[in-house]
Amino acid sequence: MTNKRARAATSSAKRLHKKVKQTYRSAMPEQKRHRMLVWAAFFVVAAILAVQILYPLDRALPLARMNGRWVGWQSETDLANQATLVFQRSKIKFIIGGKPSGVYTLSEAGADIKAEEMASRLANYPFWLRLVPFSIFWQLPNVQTLDLAFALPTLEAFAQKTSSQLSRPPINAGVAFKDGQLTAVNDVPGHLVRVQAIKNVLQTSKYSFAGMTELRIDAKLQEASRRSTAFASVCNQAEQALARPLTIHAADQTFAVGNAEKASWLEFGETTEGGTTLVINRQKLQSSIDNWSKAAGHPAGQTNINIENGREVSRTTGEKGSQIDAASIVQPVTDYLLRGQGSGVILAAMTDLEPSVIYNNRYTPTEDGLRAYVRDKARNGAWFSIRQLGGSGWSADADAEESVVSASTYKLFVAKRLFDEINAGGTSWNDPMLDTTVSGCFDRMTIASTNPCAVAWLDRFGRQNLNDFVYRLGFSRAVTFTHAQATHVSAGDLTKFMVGLETGSLISGAQRERLLYSLSHHPYRYGIPTGSQAREVYDKVGFLWNYVHDTAIVRHPRGTYVMTIMTQGKSYAAIAAMTRDIERIMYP
Repeated sequence: MTNKRARAATSSAKRLHKKVKQTYRSAMPEQKRHRMLVWAAFFVVAAILAVQILYPLDRALPLARMNGRWVGWQSETDLANQATLVFQRSKIKFIIGGKPSGVYTLSEAGADIKAEEMASRLANYPFWLRLVPFSIFWQLPNVQTLDLAFALPTLEAFAQKTSSQLSRPPINAGVAFKDGQLTAVNDVPGHLVRVQAIKNVLQTSKYSFAGMTELRIDAKLQEASRRSTAFASVCNQAEQALARPLTIHAADQTFAVGNAEKASWLEFGETTEGGTTLVINRQKLQSSIDNWSKAAGHPAGQTNINIENGREVSRTTGEKGSQIDAASIVQPVTDYLLRGQGSGVILAAMTDLEPSVIYNNRYTPTEDGLRAYVRDKARNGAWFSIRQLGGSGWSADADAEESVVSASTYKLFVAKRLFDEINAGGTSWNDPMLDTTVSGCFDRMTIASTNPCAVAWLDRFGRQNLNDFVYRLGFSRAVTFTHAQATHVSAGDLTKFMVGLETGSLISGAQRERLLYSLSHHPYRYGIPTGSQAREVYDKVGFLWNYVHDTAIVRHPRGTYVMTIMTQGKSYAAIAAMTRDIERIMYP
């Protein structure tokens, strides 16, 4: 029975082989070389399909271009870093009426780059398309402009400020005395740049990689309220004012005022009935008074106050000066020239001029000197927290407990929460996330410092749960992920985190090494790393709106320290300069 079944199976196999052979011979060319060509084409197509299917998900396609430059095979992280660096250097210039009117950075306008989305477009290769032979060669992704998102509150504030800066008020007409003749000074129209127009052009424009993008804005013409056509109606009044002789006595000096100078004070004004009259321009009269003061008075001296570690140690007091009291001149001049009231000889009163004060700050290479330095710097939009690890063990804080917009520094706490999740078995480095893996997302968050992965983890972990998590770790309630404006942290909490990272008390083992690697391999090393003499600096930066922060572990040749500098309205160059000052105090 068994032999019978075996014979049947063999017979069936022979029939199938014969059928396949017949099909092959009917489908293939008769000539051997033609058959070889068909097989060669088959293997080429199969190889291409294999390459397409196995092409990495996080790599730019072979023929991808960014800003006209070939970027094939580069990782999405590298591409996002490149785009972010371009964004940081990018500026905008407004063009009004064909003339440039102001240069600003994109960050000032509330813009943030969508670097990961730009990089993702260059690596986008759907699976169905991978199954189309040779499709990898006709996929030509090309990113030529920056993808931006605008924070609406910052954009609104920027538009309000810029509207004031770019608008030009009209200049009213006036009178002048030229070549012995009284003439009209023509009015000059102004223009108004509307807030909404600025917002619209910022949100709809394409931003190039060139570094400077010109934005053209239409401005509304504004005519002057006092036109030069009114000169005829006040000409007689002006001639009478110029015909009145005027002399100013101040101290031991006498000043005879000529017609040209008197004419410079005159300008058109409006009567209560709506007609045109002459008035004295107080600002221009003050300019003349200032010139007379230089001759009749004498300048004040300079008081030098020497301060050491925030305490006054000595001073030299400068002498008082003197100047003309403007109030004793303005009204008598106005009454006399415009109405013929009073005398043409005006006696000016003199008033004391207080000496200027110069503060000479010195900081000794002591802990007191360090603390005095950060207190002084903190008075102008900065927050500090410094800890020496070992050595003298100095510490210095200035407003370190205050809750401040975190920018990207909050990602340190997200990294710690992720490590705990991995340790608990809730996820692994190779798990898929967005268009990459957990590992790839971690690098994007910590090295490229882009936002999508961090936001995804915020959504996954929950903002309130993250609050509870960091509070259980011993951080203060200055750290909050649920603030209405943005995530907030304090300088003291960032320093506490970095101390825990350096000592291994907060994060240890391979996870500690991985985070340290990220903190030393990101591209934004213009703050503490630039200012420090140390070769090993592990730092996390943050930049959002007008906030610029840096927190770092600094392995200085003379001792390791942790420092956080958070700033508002400053730059990484300012952080680098403060770092140099601090190290000169700590390690003279």
